[in-house]
Amino acid sequence: MKDDWHNPEFALHWNKTALEGNPIRGEQMDLLIFLLMQKLRSRATILDLGIGSGQIEEKLLAKRPDLTVIGVDSSQAMLDLAKQRLNVARCHLIQHDISNIESLAVPLMVQAVISVQTLHHLPHHKQREVYRFIHQQLEPGGLFLLMDRIKLPDEPLHSVCSDMWDWLEQKTDHPSGKKGEQFLERLQHKDDHPASLEEHLIWLKESGFTTGCLHLSLNRALLVGMKV
Repeated sequence: MKDDWHNPEFALHWNKTALEGNPIRGEQMDLLIFLLMQKLRSRATILDLGIGSGQIEEKLLAKRPDLTVIGVDSSQAMLDLAKQRLNVARCHLIQHDISNIESLAVPLMVQAVISVQTLHHLPHHKQREVYRFIHQQLEPGGLFLLMDRIKLPDEPLHSVCSDMWDWLEQKTDHPSGKKGEQFLERLQHKDDHPASLEEHLIWLKESGFTTGCLHLSLNRALLVGMKV
């Protein structure tokens, strides 16, 4: 099924199969939630840019019902799923295209910002604009956690990447059924803009963050930025 985030049928399909085709997603989500649990003070507010169907917030709020979430997504179909999943008293959902991030009105400073599998859909200059916006929205000491798809190594290493995909497929509880060659072929036809790990780290530093990579598996990374 073609990626069409505004199509309710596709949104529902993705919501049911999000772990397929991303064998490290569950582990990185668990780490992201653990870090938020450790670092967020009582009654903190977090901003999620690309909240989707609210899968992360469902797990987080079950453990920390004191938190408030501001969730932003361009897709009303995804937000409708989030409304069904989440306690609306704790979540303020906003439909907004983050490619126009400067026009997003966030009602207050936040202690943490997360973005999961979203920014690679934006051109690189727009991703940098998002980083600058996030830095402005965070309180001093605030945390930005980015969990996203990054650019694969250069083509001479693609055969190694293909082998690693096959290894990940063997380990996951949610296999996609695709071989490494199919994994690489599908990426070549995606209309998106993943950046390299090195580019992300440079952009985050340029935006004022102290930054680093916490978790990396093939083309999926969990990065952290702190506003100091």
